[in-house]
Order: sequence, then C-alpha cells, then structure tokens
Amino acid sequence: MSRSFNDHLGLRHSDDGEGVVLDPRPEHQILPGTIHFAVLTTIAEVAAAGSVGASVVPASVHVDLLRRAVADRRLEGRGTLLRRGRRLAVAEGEVVQGNRLVAKATVTFAVLD
Repeated sequence: MSRSFNDHLGLRHSDDGEGVVLDPRPEHQILPGTIHFAVLTTIAEVAAAGSVGASVVPASVHVDLLRRAVADRRLEGRGTLLRRGRRLAVAEGEVVQGNRLVAKATVTFAVLD
C-alpha cells in the first residue's frame, strides 16, 4: 500500500484532532535552519481543507509568508471555514511555530461530495 504525500511529508493530525502538526526534518529546509515555503503552504492548505468537513481539492491558493519558520521547532496548522456552498468552499489556514504566526493561506476548494 502506498503512502500519501502528507504521510511522506510527516504531517499528522494534532492531538486534539482540530489541526495538523509537523516536526521539521532536514529535507524540509530550503537553507540550513529555514523551512521551505512549499512545506508551510502544504500545512496551511491541509489545515484549511480539514475545516471544510467534506472531500475537497484546492482550486486556488493564496499564501502569505509572515515570518521565517525555523527547522528546530514544531509547526502547527489550524483551519477556519469562511464559507461553504454546494460546489465551492473558502477557508483559511494558519501555520504557527510556538506562539508566532509564520504563514497564512486563503484557499478556495472544489467540494467533491
């Protein structure tokens, strides 16, 4: 059985089931000590998708990188549903490290079910 992209990345559900967490590994870095923006974008998108409550695929993603994410501390993603229709949903995903907001994304999803 093959593993998903999120499994390969090391992304998992938070203990409370309300978000996602990632303990950075060396392959997540763009430069020594700095996490790659694609990793932060994935965390934000997956967290946002989890807030929709349906099977979704991203149709549009806008991400703002707000601070440097460092390689030696856990990253946590939380999602907030802004609006859900029959075919489209819009949600936000935030990525925090410690108590610092490092990235925020707004994602429009196509709803599959």
